[in-house]
Amino acid sequence: MLMMTLTISMIIMVLSIVVMLVANILS
Repeated sequence: MLMMTLTISMIIMVLSIVVMLVANILS
């Protein structure tokens, strides 16, 4: 259960970083 929570939080963090990078590239 703890590993699932850590994995989900890590995925969310990576996705947010990718979104910020794409926004910086497009703007």
